[in-house]
Amino acid sequence: MRKSTVRGLSLAVSFSASTMAFASLQAAERTIVGAWTTSVTLLNCQSGEPVGVPPFPGLATFHEGGTMSEFGVGPGSSPALRSPSHGVWQREHGWQGYSSTFILYRYDSSGGFIGSQKVTSDLELAASGDAYVTKSVVEILGVNNNVIATSCATSSGTRLE
Repeated sequence: MRKSTVRGLSLAVSFSASTMAFASLQAAERTIVGAWTTSVTLLNCQSGEPVGVPPFPGLATFHEGGTMSEFGVGPGSSPALRSPSHGVWQREHGWQGYSSTFILYRYDSSGGFIGSQKVTSDLELAASGDAYVTKSVVEILGVNNNVIATSCATSSGTRLE
């Protein structure tokens, strides 16, 4: 009887340790790496309130190694007036906190280069690992990289599967 109790206890401890190791591995694997659909809301930087235009859809991809790409066209704009975005991301704290910066080029309706846009974001990954929210500062830059306007935005992302 004592042998079977010791064996049973040993098996329970072994199973418990395996379960904890698997849970720890799953938490370690949660990352922003992957493809995401997004919804972007433009905000008044002082009040934090939406600026009156509807949220617009976008796409973001966070690549292994810390690079990213993004594309989204705001209300009243055209895909012809901007380039795809390219940027970088990094983990900031724990497994949920990240930051990213990306840029895109802007064009006028005749295709002439009129500057760029730089978006700097703080991102928090949800506990599920399948959603995130961001708070962003958007800088509109002229052809000489001078800041001509600043705005703010928030976005939510859902992992593509």
